[in-house]
Amino acid sequence: MKINPFVYGIVVLLFFLGIIIGFQQVGVWSTSGKVTGSGQQVQPSATDVNTIKGWMTIEQVSTTFGVPVTEILFAFDLPANTPATMALKDLESDAFDIPSLRTWLQERQPPIP
Repeated sequence: MKINPFVYGIVVLLFFLGIIIGFQQVGVWSTSGKVTGSGQQVQPSATDVNTIKGWMTIEQVSTTFGVPVTEILFAFDLPANTPATMALKDLESDAFDIPSLRTWLQERQPPIP
């Protein structure tokens, strides 16, 4: 018995995608990085600047690290009318990038005793 290569390809593709979609539906597989495996939203940690991700907003970072949004905007020469709901990745330019923000916040944190 010979299997048609076209049918074999379709079966393999459906099997592969079925596994991924199935695990996503039950909440085991997440590729966005915005939610944990249990479906909770990922939040930056006030003790670790490396938890800051590009999809996070200025407002999330401001709230977590206790730094006013206006101070972040001023420190990186960003326009004062920049919305606090804007994602960090959308602000990247010659004056601002996420590693620089992490370094700036790290320098502002008091040393851990």
